[in-house]
Amino acid sequence: MKDRIISSEKIYFRRISINDIDGGWLEWINDKNSRKFLSTRKKQTKKKLVQYLEESTPPSAYMFAVCLVENDKYIGNARLSSVDRINNKCTYGRLIGDKNLRGKGIGTEILKLLAHYAFYNLNLNRIETGVVRKNTASIRSNEKAGFVSEGILRESELINGTYEDVVRFSMLRSDFEEKYLQEKICKS
Repeated sequence: MKDRIISSEKIYFRRISINDIDGGWLEWINDKNSRKFLSTRKKQTKKKLVQYLEESTPPSAYMFAVCLVENDKYIGNARLSSVDRINNKCTYGRLIGDKNLRGKGIGTEILKLLAHYAFYNLNLNRIETGVVRKNTASIRSNEKAGFVSEGILRESELINGTYEDVVRFSMLRSDFEEKYLQEKICKS
């Protein structure tokens, strides 16, 4: 667990590096099924990912590699961005690149760690995102993690020539504390 930033029972975050682009990220982001609900749905190059990584730096963004505790395997990315210090809020994004790990609760674990980091490391009050309505796995994961649906942005995203609705989700620090007060989210 070298360079561990925050950890749960199953996963941990570490600093993401340029080496992670060739370590799976470029392949995952260019997989048609993996990227169909991401904000960037066009094919990516290594050069574009290097630029994206260079732009994803504090204080406006915090990007992490997601790894398995059991074997240190790099399995995806997590990102807090649009950090607003006036209103103490941010947005989040995540990608589970390893298809074999989807549907196993890893996405929910990522959300718990992102929220914990946002609330206790960055001292924010709100974390939010938008999920394409057809992305039922992400919707379930947000709900399971305790995020609250705040409404629908009708026909907000153009995907494969069709306008799709987006569900807005958020979690407040008070929501997090109420849901997870007795549960230990992070491991030392």
